[in-house]
Amino acid sequence: MVPDSILQKKGALTEEEWELMKKHTIFGAELIGDEKYFMVARNIALYHHERYDGSGYPFGLKGNQIPIEAQITAIADVYDALRDKRPYKPAFTHEEVLKIILEGDRRTKPSHFNPKILEILKEYHVYIRDIYDSLR
Repeated sequence: MVPDSILQKKGALTEEEWELMKKHTIFGAELIGDEKYFMVARNIALYHHERYDGSGYPFGLKGNQIPIEAQITAIADVYDALRDKRPYKPAFTHEEVLKIILEGDRRTKPSHFNPKILEILKEYHVYIRDIYDSLR
């Protein structure tokens, strides 16, 4: 539902393109539907860009208003996005990604994530790296 021209764009998105991109969470939830059997998947699709500090989208939820499955997916999504080469950025190493998630940069802040999940990342980051690398 988001055009490839936006998904594959090499440069910065316009404000209009960014607003459409942010709707992918709602589009995904709509595709999954309201069937109880798929509620975890729907929660992930709908809430994985909410941030623990309330600065996310689509609803600006904060803390444990965000379903735990979406909180876990949020950090995995950021890890994957940073490790993977994208049209608009190079791939980063595991060490670079860990530093960005745990210390922050101009876009990503530790306050975006549940502190308990950050602790788990710190403790198990070698396993996470190995799993990621084995799937590449």
